[in-house]
Amino acid sequence: MPNCPQCGMWLVKQAPRKGVLELFLRFVAISPLRCQLCTHRFMGVLWRVNHKPGREYERVPVQYPVYFRPTFARDDTRPIPGTISALSIRGCTITTRVSVPKGECLCLQFAVSDQEQPIQIDAARVRTVKGTKMGVAFASIRPEEEDRLRQHMMTLLHHHLDES
Repeated sequence: MPNCPQCGMWLVKQAPRKGVLELFLRFVAISPLRCQLCTHRFMGVLWRVNHKPGREYERVPVQYPVYFRPTFARDDTRPIPGTISALSIRGCTITTRVSVPKGECLCLQFAVSDQEQPIQIDAARVRTVKGTKMGVAFASIRPEEEDRLRQHMMTLLHHHLDES
């Protein structure tokens, strides 16, 4: 895999093809790629083509406590507890006992360590619900929080890939 031209990282994954041009480029081994850290999407030469690349961002298995509330809730509404079981730069999987409908917009925060302040996600949309698990896509995050998440994801991805 090529390195990301924007940030230089080697943590790159094949992205789904969009448009007719990208469909034709597959015949010359050019494929859309996405950086796992800076989220830059770019075209690159890929000799081993994955015909069903799936999710654009690798989710890393983790166990972090998370607290969330619907974005329209009052400030005095108690946060709902859960556990993040998989995390990426653009979303996560949350396990919780509370039923949350698909399409709901949430504010959430989770602590990645005891020494740091929790990471705050201002808006996250529930994309999938399967039993007690829900897939959440981050919709709005402050730049300083995104930087903290990116730093943490770099550590997680390095560790995760070393174990594989």
